[in-house]
Amino acid sequence: MSNSLKSTQYYKKLLELEDIKPSKKLGQNFIFDKNILNKIVSLLDSTSTDLVIEIGPGLGGLTEAMLDSGLKNILLIEKDKKFSNILRDIKSRYPKKLNLQFEDALNFDFSSLEFTNISIISNLPYNVATKILTKLLFEQYHSKKFNKLILMFQREVAERIVAKHSTKNYGRLSIISQYLYECSISFNLNPSIFYPKPKVESSIVTFISKKIPSNLKISTLEQITRLSFNQRRKMIKSNLKDIIDEKTLREVYDINPNTRPENISINDYIRISQLYEKLNANN
Repeated sequence: MSNSLKSTQYYKKLLELEDIKPSKKLGQNFIFDKNILNKIVSLLDSTSTDLVIEIGPGLGGLTEAMLDSGLKNILLIEKDKKFSNILRDIKSRYPKKLNLQFEDALNFDFSSLEFTNISIISNLPYNVATKILTKLLFEQYHSKKFNKLILMFQREVAERIVAKHSTKNYGRLSIISQYLYECSISFNLNPSIFYPKPKVESSIVTFISKKIPSNLKISTLEQITRLSFNQRRKMIKSNLKDIIDEKTLREVYDINPNTRPENISINDYIRISQLYEKLNANN
């Protein structure tokens, strides 16, 4: 309790000294509690990681927790230059362990990184969390570099990521995420641990990479799922009618045309996408 309280006082004083006000526009909600920060860092596997990337380090609370845990190769990607003095100070204390890049993660060229076993950790801003995740998922498909992601989301988004078929939260995000990773909610976080305090609960989601089929383009899976869930209450025959007719859906794809999209499993979406690619290879 005392460590947590001391940490909170320290970081609030740091905000005051640097004249930094958390940006609502950038979705900045900080965690000061050392116990929570250490719990998040404990989800990393340092033995199978060549590089840890932290997106949006802000005040450096999670960064310091990683350094205290013994991690030796960390890249920070921060969009907001208000934090430059704070982050450069941390870097000056750990020059061999820490690299710092001031850039929007949505524009960062992850393919330029030479490491092949990369972990990514982040308290993602709610307003761009899904966009950043989508970028990381497509990058993982192409490079196979990201062996583990430890990411924080609004709880509602987290539940969509890990949802199983035939549930209300199941959709495109569930399918694309679970096509590439084993996804699980590691724990939930109460709004009271954040500063400023958000109006929603948060969840830490752990993504562990898995072997994916080599004969399927992620763009095809994205197209099939986008069309399928465009109107999720309609039957699959209606949503896919522009690319697959009802008879073909039943006889060739072995899918009941009257099924709703949320009742089709991830494996079936992968199978539909693979077969669609094969049948349209010459088009």
